[in-house]
Amino acid sequence: MRNIRDLRLCNAFRIGALQKGEELCKPHFMQEVLEAPQRQVSRVVVQHNALAEARYRLSLRAQKLLIRLIAELDQKSEDFSEVKLGLGEFAALAAQERNDVTFAHFCDAAKQFAGRFVVITQPPVLGEAQSRQLICHWISSMEQNINDKSIIFSFDKKLKPYLLGLKRTFFVYRTLYAFNLASTYGIRLYQWAKMREYLRRPQQISVDELRCSLGTIEFDGRGKVVKESLKRYADFKRVALKPALKEVNEKTDISLAFKELKQPGTKIVQSLVFTVRQKEVPAAGGLEFPAESQFELSFGENGSTEVLAYVRDAYNLNNDQVAKIEGYVQRKGREYLREKITLTELEPRENAARYLMAALRDDFKPPVRYVPPKKKTPRAPAPPEKSAPLEDEERAARVRMLRAFRQSVGALPQ
Repeated sequence: MRNIRDLRLCNAFRIGALQKGEELCKPHFMQEVLEAPQRQVSRVVVQHNALAEARYRLSLRAQKLLIRLIAELDQKSEDFSEVKLGLGEFAALAAQERNDVTFAHFCDAAKQFAGRFVVITQPPVLGEAQSRQLICHWISSMEQNINDKSIIFSFDKKLKPYLLGLKRTFFVYRTLYAFNLASTYGIRLYQWAKMREYLRRPQQISVDELRCSLGTIEFDGRGKVVKESLKRYADFKRVALKPALKEVNEKTDISLAFKELKQPGTKIVQSLVFTVRQKEVPAAGGLEFPAESQFELSFGENGSTEVLAYVRDAYNLNNDQVAKIEGYVQRKGREYLREKITLTELEPRENAARYLMAALRDDFKPPVRYVPPKKKTPRAPAPPEKSAPLEDEERAARVRMLRAFRQSVGALPQ
């Protein structure tokens, strides 16, 4: 069985890979991938960054089913199209759990989309103190056909800005890695890490935010918590975080590590700092995988033209601005441009193009988080050591010495 599974994985790698030497530029890559053969192992999922941090709770089967449905979407389409899946396609997703997958199991997983809500934090709007929240269902309607054991799914229209026509603030991953994970916590952690992978620096997140991102909390239609599990951090770390981290490191294209930051003066873990690294995925049969996400899809070895085209479209730049950026790339390299784009995307800008040009001109640096040094509390002086009690023999010997001394003193002449 293991040899068969390894052979299937090898074939999956071969099906989903791109030809060696092909540029990983965004326009070519998106066109090649999104028009790939309709085999689920070779599919690619494109999602807005906000979905990686959205608050929702699904079972493992429903989570994989959702990924499968998103992978069916056409990024070039202006609106959602219906997605039809059969029992055989769903059974392939649930094969790790059990072999006897029935149409009833398929329907039960699909019904979770109608019964549970997803809460998405929208980008801040200038002039508003707090961010808005979108609360909706993943799927607006489902049509079950017991005759051919299929279900037709329709996505909620409100999700269109997060799943279609994405040009900025999105991440990309292959379904192969997500389907290989055996827990919903592992899938959610993998998606969260892929969203932040391109930043190339340690990422800090509070424990409460991570619990929401991993799906330990369920919300109702008003955004209120209706179910919460693993409330204690020790339980959350033992049951959700550490097993998910191990799975991601063993079965995906990235590796994760984290350290805990405690509340000053206490033992309470307040936040975690993650390090996300891209693995060197071995080539199979002379084939390679597209591993980059976000705007990095444009940064091929000879993809300068595609880089400039991407920046121009993403920031609505004019020809003079594009020419200036081309000059910066020639003088300081594409890594310099990458750094300034990352800095521009850190927070909403009233005029992102103007900020990007200023960051390139003046060499803006990422903000440095000041951590005050810990105050050293003076140690209390150690108490004087108490002399150990004398043993009987030692005490008797000292008495004899004292008597002898007295006798010698008394014998001295006056």
